[in-house]
Amino acid sequence: MKKLIGKGILFLTVLTLILSSISSVFIYKIDHRGKLLEGLYHSDDPYDVVFMGSSHMNGGIDPNVLWKQYGITSFNYATGGQPIDVTYYLLQEVLKKHTPSVVVVDLYYLGMTTPYGATGFVSNAVDNMRFSKNKLEAIQNCTPPEEWINFLLPALKYHFRWSSLTAEDFTYDSSSIYYLKGFDAGTQRYGKADTSYAATDKKADIPAKTLSYFYKFVELSKERGFQLVFVNMPCDYTESNQSDGWVNDCEAMFNTVADLCQQENVPFLDLDDRMDEIGLDFAQDMNNAGHLNVWGAYKTSSYFGNYLNRNYTLPDRRSNTELAKRWNEDYSHSLAASVENGTAG
Repeated sequence: MKKLIGKGILFLTVLTLILSSISSVFIYKIDHRGKLLEGLYHSDDPYDVVFMGSSHMNGGIDPNVLWKQYGITSFNYATGGQPIDVTYYLLQEVLKKHTPSVVVVDLYYLGMTTPYGATGFVSNAVDNMRFSKNKLEAIQNCTPPEEWINFLLPALKYHFRWSSLTAEDFTYDSSSIYYLKGFDAGTQRYGKADTSYAATDKKADIPAKTLSYFYKFVELSKERGFQLVFVNMPCDYTESNQSDGWVNDCEAMFNTVADLCQQENVPFLDLDDRMDEIGLDFAQDMNNAGHLNVWGAYKTSSYFGNYLNRNYTLPDRRSNTELAKRWNEDYSHSLAASVENGTAG
């Protein structure tokens, strides 16, 4: 019996090692994977500012604009549908390699009332983190127990892909998109006005789980010595307010956020309230109701770069000849891509 049990344990150990070693082949090779592999593990560039959060941030702040206008080095780690708890563990992963002076966190997902985010969205971030204690904690706290094994061994989650694997799955080069520094915005013009915004003094409770992570970010900033900035990006809340699993008054919730940030002495920039100041035309500068397009992101990035330049002591790294050469080339590459897509100007 002992011999049989020993063989069973050995078989499971070998199987686990095999599944673990081939998981990277099965994970989807989308831009979220490339940006995280580069920004978390491969790049040795200094990031004085990092941007964290959901798709609102992913398409909201362009590090190449901050570089060109102010010489600020930054990286955008936001991914589509990223819940605030996942953002916390992803930031922990960032801090293993990088030492940013300023960490900017998008708080849109404070409004999520369900205990866990959608599996696909959580996978965008967690699947692309290396195995570590931090990843185990992320899986334990950000996914339901019945899904833990699939996040530990993604090959199980994506087993159906075996018949559709391509050469790129085996030779994927994440460096090919590094020039974007994590930024990715749409190129549509929404064409509609914001129907949800209304100045209000109402307050709404923040869901208990997401509120706990608000405070975790505050504590982490004190422990690790970075300056924390919370933001909310421009958005028409109509759909969010009517969605299951979401607070029913985002504007009122962010009023509560503003109060909490004041109590914690953490800056909070509600950019949804600053669209006129930024110079945004909602119909023309939004990709859809909830996300900026490339034109709106340019305006917002310029505005935010000016905010950083005025309020924080950040080095102008354009004086570093070697770094400047590479980052200027990346800026030119991103600009060329914009011209090709008809979005420049």
